[in-house]
Amino acid sequence: MAQLPKFLIADDPVTDPENEYIFHTEKPRFFAKRVEEDEETAYIDIVFELDNVEEFYKDAPEKKLELLEQLEDWYYSYMEWLEDDGEEDEDDE
Repeated sequence: MAQLPKFLIADDPVTDPENEYIFHTEKPRFFAKRVEEDEETAYIDIVFELDNVEEFYKDAPEKKLELLEQLEDWYYSYMEWLEDDGEEDEDDE
């Protein structure tokens, strides 16, 4: 069986079209999303845990922060890729 990527995008355009989630496929498994507090403040936060994240990192809380930074970097790279892909599609027309 093929190994899953570390992060996957998950969305539900029918019942939750406003949100896009990131699924962390390795332990501790969880869903996160970009949370916008206002027009200038946004961050990535865990919104649902399949595994207890705090317990998993109880002896190394800095590793949790490191993972969230990796997730944020990955997500913003994904967003850039979406923008670049859209620009290439426009050039093709």
